[in-house]
Amino acid sequence: MHIPMILSLLGCVWFSDRAAPDPAVPAKTPKIHSRTVVSAPYRIDKKYPSMRGPYGFDDVELLPTDGPVELLWIVGYTTEVIDGTTTEPRSQEFMCHANLDFEASDYYERFPQAPPLSGRVFTLSQGQQDIRFPEGFGIPVTSDLEISLATQVLNLTVEDADLLVRHQVDVHFVRDSEVQGQMIPLYQGAVEGFKALGDARFYGFSEDEVDPDELGPGCSLGQAAIAGDNDEDGHGQQFTAHWVVPPGREVNRTNVTKFLNLQADTRAHYIAVHLHPFAETLTLTDLTTKSTVYEAHVTPSKGRVGIDRVDFYSSAEGLPLYKDHQYELTSTYNNTSDQDVDSMAVMYLYLADPAWEPPDLAKINAAAAAPPPPAM
Repeated sequence: MHIPMILSLLGCVWFSDRAAPDPAVPAKTPKIHSRTVVSAPYRIDKKYPSMRGPYGFDDVELLPTDGPVELLWIVGYTTEVIDGTTTEPRSQEFMCHANLDFEASDYYERFPQAPPLSGRVFTLSQGQQDIRFPEGFGIPVTSDLEISLATQVLNLTVEDADLLVRHQVDVHFVRDSEVQGQMIPLYQGAVEGFKALGDARFYGFSEDEVDPDELGPGCSLGQAAIAGDNDEDGHGQQFTAHWVVPPGREVNRTNVTKFLNLQADTRAHYIAVHLHPFAETLTLTDLTTKSTVYEAHVTPSKGRVGIDRVDFYSSAEGLPLYKDHQYELTSTYNNTSDQDVDSMAVMYLYLADPAWEPPDLAKINAAAAAPPPPAM
């Protein structure tokens, strides 16, 4: 969703002039640890559209903080809507999203060579409630990194609701000291569909950079689903990532090259998709080669408004992406109702980081053990 929201390195031996780890020889992860977080109860007492239902935040501590800081690898993420009293599973139709985030500045303190990051680790929503990376792949974090969880519910179908529900979230990780071999570091590079709120059609591009033959047609003019929910690019141009779809079929295209912001050629080893009800497909296209990188299809819910399943991609081999290519995201919605609906279109790409460097755990632990400075 879009919100205006370690003991040692024994398991891997890294060299400053090393080549990137070979994905064909993934590390073995003999033990996967999990941290479970259960949200506060949310009262659903009426219909709530996307992004407007009850929500809350929780801190996530992967390991106790009383020991030395360790290198950890997040390898999966699961969420489930449960009854607020009995903890029995409830329908995923009441799930809006479950977002896992960290502050990008905090991450750069520990991993200064990291590529451009938004701070988002995962988003799960209707249609996908579980992410598991291929074995040997993970997002590197340190055990002292502050991680936050944002959960929200919605209700698109039940007229006279009186429900109490919670989110139960599990973050799956491995300790680097228990890894056999080299983990392949991943980072999240998301791309979003946009609607233009003015004359500009290309997010992140100045007027003199626009070449429709190279960049595609650009996104169409639209209306924000929530008044004031706007995104401004670096050129003062206004767009929205949460827009209105009127009755009928809509195809929207967005050049996402600058949003993706690749610093080097890489591969996507996992792709997750976030769409709203009435979506049919979401497609990432390489405009330079005029080829499809990945297309996700949606299975709608039967007998109600909602999404039962959204396609995802997972592979140790991965899909190639190139820093000097142009990329376009195309969403297709078919609003079969007789009223306007809201929509989003996000593709979360988990990319190999060829420039990754391990954190300086000795420095981090020394700083943590140092006495605080005297009060002034």
